[in-house]
Amino acid sequence: MTVFDIHILMQQPILDKIDLRIIQALAKDCRVSYRNIGSVVGLTTKSVRARVVKMASSGVIEKFFVYINPAVLGYGTECILKMRYNEITENIIDRLNLLGDLFLHVRQIGGTSVFSLVVKTGAEDKIPLLIDSLKPAVMQSMFVSRPYVQKGPKELDFKIIKCLLPNPRMHISEIASKLSISAKTVSRRLDVMKENNVVQFSVLVNPASTRGYIQFVIVISVKETLYQYVLECIYRELSGNLLLQAPITSPDNLIVLIMFSQDIFTVDSILRKVESFDGVKTAELDILTGITLSQDWMVNEIERRLTKIEQINIKKSAKK
Repeated sequence: MTVFDIHILMQQPILDKIDLRIIQALAKDCRVSYRNIGSVVGLTTKSVRARVVKMASSGVIEKFFVYINPAVLGYGTECILKMRYNEITENIIDRLNLLGDLFLHVRQIGGTSVFSLVVKTGAEDKIPLLIDSLKPAVMQSMFVSRPYVQKGPKELDFKIIKCLLPNPRMHISEIASKLSISAKTVSRRLDVMKENNVVQFSVLVNPASTRGYIQFVIVISVKETLYQYVLECIYRELSGNLLLQAPITSPDNLIVLIMFSQDIFTVDSILRKVESFDGVKTAELDILTGITLSQDWMVNEIERRLTKIEQINIKKSAKK
């Protein structure tokens, strides 16, 4: 670390408990209003906004983002891969993108990386070839899940999502004006999409900028019959340290949590606590050093679908 790096580090603000609670609220739903956050943390709307602006400008909050269920866009499989390599090169990322679309790259202490890769329906038979194609990187684990959605979105929903991708906190009135529909319709469609597991709104927090806190991930394998019980235990006993339950599309056997702690000793005690819950088979913990989020594939797929819908509508109109 250079003197310049140390200087930059010293300039970054140290987060306090109120900052953490604000981040937790935004991680759960980054569209939540500053007024609602203020009522929870005991601050005025203006004070909450000022803290969020400060965290965003200092790099603590990297971005607000929209997570779209891969199944909605025609992806039948999600692969979570953990691998070790001295230096994760663009070459490896390029090889991953040959199989599917890379959504998330999480860097962890000790030289490991976790990738979230979504694969189009019909290309699943290529997954067994993935491990060999990534050598000399060493695959430590791979988890494959099948994304599901309760009810697919309508044409209007795709248009709303397209508006929100570059700015997830866009006001409902602005979306309504852009799409020439009522604010009530926008609000109702957003509620339906959340309910049907189509979209989730959250925030990306830079682990390198969260001075005063350690950001870490726990991957928990659970007995399917006790999945809900384990979740209840976590939210009851560890909610103060929980940043986000990652939007993994696994059915009832895997829980991925992103958490905060003020010191390494508390990190260890949280892991032991999780391991003690009935129904937990295994729990693995890693300290995060960096997160890269890719949403280009979402933008491209939504644009492609809207173009296709428009072409179908034109053909229907021509037949009338």
